[in-house]
Amino acid sequence: MADVHNEAREDATMGKKKKSPVVLILVIVILLLIAGGAVAGYFLFIAPQAKPAAPAAQAAPAVQDDGQLPAGSAGAGLSGPMRQMDSFIVNLTDAQGTRYLKVVMQLEMSNELLGTEIDKKTPQIRDEVIMLLSSKSFDDVSTMAGKRALKRAILNSINKYLVTGRVLRVYFSDFVVQ
Repeated sequence: MADVHNEAREDATMGKKKKSPVVLILVIVILLLIAGGAVAGYFLFIAPQAKPAAPAAQAAPAVQDDGQLPAGSAGAGLSGPMRQMDSFIVNLTDAQGTRYLKVVMQLEMSNELLGTEIDKKTPQIRDEVIMLLSSKSFDDVSTMAGKRALKRAILNSINKYLVTGRVLRVYFSDFVVQ
């Protein structure tokens, strides 16, 4: 009789040992989920609010009397009014002559009044940009450096027609070479 009682006790003890790893794994998984949720909550809700403010010297560059930024500053951190240009589609100057470029761009302007001047001078600006784009080859526009150089050339070409302000930056929203 004592043997039967000891066997029952051993079965009960072995049953607990078999269930123990499953319970342990379940507890570890639950703790990892709670820790992951806490980390995600921190980065989603607390961290964005704790960003340090930019120093006042960087926040607002000095503006000249005529409303333009000084020649050396690019207006870092500031965004001026935007003006979308119609798309440009031109043939590239490749040997086969079968490649073309489609560009849609937005212009960041120094002031709102510049938008009306751009509207009035759209034919001259479009002509200048079309001539510039069509003078490029696939090799000129296929690299990042080539695209940056193209942006600078477009910026300079447009600004030579403007008197009430200037275009600060050119942004490509569509750039397709085929």
